[in-house]
Amino acid sequence: MQIRFEMTGPNGEEDLRSLYHWLSDDRALRGHVRVRPVVDGPPGRMGASLEAVLAVISTAVALAQLPLSYSAWRQGCRPRTPVTINVFGADTEQAEAVLRSLGQSPSVPGRQTVAGAPDRPDAADGVPEEER
Repeated sequence: MQIRFEMTGPNGEEDLRSLYHWLSDDRALRGHVRVRPVVDGPPGRMGASLEAVLAVISTAVALAQLPLSYSAWRQGCRPRTPVTINVFGADTEQAEAVLRSLGQSPSVPGRQTVAGAPDRPDAADGVPEEER
């Protein structure tokens, strides 16, 4: 399963770099989640901008730990950019459960790729306002 985090806006790239470093440095994710940046343009090009952060899940442990790490990042770093999360390589039910665990509501039921509705930057705890 792959989970893609995207942020657009004036602070999007800065917030994506913060998320990338946070997830990469999380010891609980090591060996269970492969985190990599997705850059705009050909690899190695100078000045390429960060387009997304991709987390490749390889174990059930990672599926449980990633939402905890993401929530801690939201609370600790308070990103200023709304986050859109897309889940690939999971059935619809599993993808929707992953999105809910990451604080987003599924927006496209019944598709192989399920996208979460962008969360609001002021929902720093990762919990949608309607669930607080």
